[in-house]
Amino acid sequence: MTDVLECPRWEAVGLVIDQNTRDLLARRYGLLEEIVAWFKAVRLFQDTVDERMILRDPSAADLRQHKTWIASLIAEGERVAAQATAQGGLPPAYHHFTLADVEATVEMLRTDERVWHSPLSPQQKANLIEAVCHVPKS
Repeated sequence: MTDVLECPRWEAVGLVIDQNTRDLLARRYGLLEEIVAWFKAVRLFQDTVDERMILRDPSAADLRQHKTWIASLIAEGERVAAQATAQGGLPPAYHHFTLADVEATVEMLRTDERVWHSPLSPQQKANLIEAVCHVPKS
């Protein structure tokens, strides 16, 4: 727990995800705004992963936080993709992303989840990280 408290970045990821959930429940914004907020949360999450898990060896607390927040981000990505599909897609006029971008981001998160939380051997993980992130094995 101390590692998490020492890392305000994980706390920030959680706060952004929680705020997005509160906004959804209060119906404050439309689907496009929800997707933009989700993309921002994903970006913050990815930056935190880079800092806490790629550039250094992750602690048990880092792995626990990663598992928690990635599950939330995947679920939210699936929700907004399903809602957009049910509405016939996203209108092209006022944004710079497509439904395919949302779906690709969900798949990227699923891959990241498998990298860190599947029963891969340390060698398999190192090979995967090197291939995906272009980070040389240590």
